[in-house]
Amino acid sequence: MQIAWESLTAGMLMVGSVRAVKEIADGDRGPIDLPSRPGVYAFWWMGVCEQLMGANRRITLKGPRGDDVVVHYHDWWPSDAPYPCLYVGKTTDLKARFSQHLMRGIAGRAHPASPDSAKVKARNTSCQLRFGIEHVFPAEPNPPALIQESVGFSYCAEFSDNAVAERFFAEDRLVGHLRPWFNIDSER
Repeated sequence: MQIAWESLTAGMLMVGSVRAVKEIADGDRGPIDLPSRPGVYAFWWMGVCEQLMGANRRITLKGPRGDDVVVHYHDWWPSDAPYPCLYVGKTTDLKARFSQHLMRGIAGRAHPASPDSAKVKARNTSCQLRFGIEHVFPAEPNPPALIQESVGFSYCAEFSDNAVAERFFAEDRLVGHLRPWFNIDSER
C-alpha cells in the first residue's frame, strides 16, 4: 500500500523529473523556468559522483553549549534515489526559493572557505545549496558554474488537500528517506 506522501512525491524520484539547474535558469540573470507555486523540492548531484565523493565531506557544527560537533558526509543515499540528494526543502514559491538557494547575481564565492572545515556563517538563511557546495568544494573559484553544470532540481507542487500540513510531512519524510547532506544541522 502506497501512502499519500509517496504517491505525491514519487515523480520527484524519477530520473526524468530531475532537471539540470542550467536548464531551469541559465546564468545569473534571465528567467527561471519554474512555477511561482508552493511545493516540496530537492537539489541533486548530477555531476561525476567521484568528484562529489572526493570533496571535503566533513563539517564541524556548533552543538549544545557551543561544543564542536563533527559530521562526516557519506554515500548513504537510498538505491531508489535518481542521484545523490544534496538538499530537500519546502516553500510557498518554488521560483523565488530556487533563486535564493543559488544566490543569483553573486559571482565567485559567496562564503569564505574554512581551513578546518568549520561551518562559517552563511550570508543568509536561504542559501543552503550554494553554501553547501561552497563548503564541500572549498577550492572552487566559481561555485555558480559548478552548480550550473553539476546540480539538478526536482519538485512536487501537487498538494491540494490540507496542503500546508502535507508539504510539511512530505519534506520531513523525504529528508529522512533521501538523507541529503546539506539538511544536516546541529542539534540544540
